Amino acid sequence: MGNKKLLIVGSNALWAIENIYARHLNGLGLQTSIFNCSSFIERSLNTRVFIRLGFNHVYKQVNTELIRVCLVEKPDIVWIFKGVEIFPETLHKLKTLGIYLANYNPDHPFIRTFTSSGGKNIPESVPLYDKHFCYSRALVTQIETEYQISSEWLPFGFELSEQQYQQALAEPEVLRACFLGNPDKKRASIIQMVAKEGIPIDVYGHGWQKWLKPSRNLGIYDGIYQDEFWKTLRKYRVQLNIFREHNEGSHNMRTFEVPAVGGVMLAPESEEHQYFFQKETECFLYYNQQDLMNQIEKILQLNKVQNMRDIARKKSINFNYSYYYRALDVMKSFRII
Repeated sequence: MGNKKLLIVGSNALWAIENIYARHLNGLGLQTSIFNCSSFIERSLNTRVFIRLGFNHVYKQVNTELIRVCLVEKPDIVWIFKGVEIFPETLHKLKTLGIYLANYNPDHPFIRTFTSSGGKNIPESVPLYDKHFCYSRALVTQIETEYQISSEWLPFGFELSEQQYQQALAEPEVLRACFLGNPDKKRASIIQMVAKEGIPIDVYGHGWQKWLKPSRNLGIYDGIYQDEFWKTLRKYRVQLNIFREHNEGSHNMRTFEVPAVGGVMLAPESEEHQYFFQKETECFLYYNQQDLMNQIEKILQLNKVQNMRDIARKKSINFNYSYYYRALDVMKSFRII
């Protein structure tokens, strides 16, 4: 890679995977920094309204600053995560500077169900990148077929230290189901259905109180991060995974995070889930909502699941599902530039 410089454009928030990639890529010898888009966006009610209505002018300073930073720092590669804030005109400008442009959208460029998934900047920019990294194999095929742009499969991964694993391992098992993630209509409907059937379940995330009310069978808790995140994924007997629309047929972040810490994952049956983990041995999979209910009840009634916990973690380690190896794949890809 020599002295090549990479600028990641996205977020440096605590939860952002941009931080994970930046850390590993720097460790692997690629000089990497993060351009934090949100630091150039005014935080006000008016701004939130404008973003919700799809007005692009709120991102003007982001694009001005990005061009300025690129002129000063002269990165060889600009890797844009999602790209909600980036104008197509800005990508054109960066190309004139001789910068190689890559994109990674952890949501989906063509299926956008939330304001945070982005507006017209996302699909209009797809043809302007030199490379797309996609979590979905189907999306790789779609972009290569429709746009003739080099695309590579970059699945999600996990970032879990040995110390965090040992802390999670020490947690006593909670004989309930759990869902860790923020709410939407589909997720709230499923959680409510589970609780109404008398199955004990707890949810963790921001804003669940607006969708559901706690009860004897339903516990509602705020979002958790870092050590508490891993402890919670591990300790529950059932860790439920629910796809959003853009993950259908593919996988999501919990696909790797739950097995990595030795959690018992109950996830949607998909081609990619079956590729990564063996059903009934390393995880449980469900094919519809009734099957989901039946599976939770079955798992809660099992005498023990320690063998699955151990096998799932071993698979995650031995098959290099961590973000270190994802970053290594990115390095290998960028070396051919």
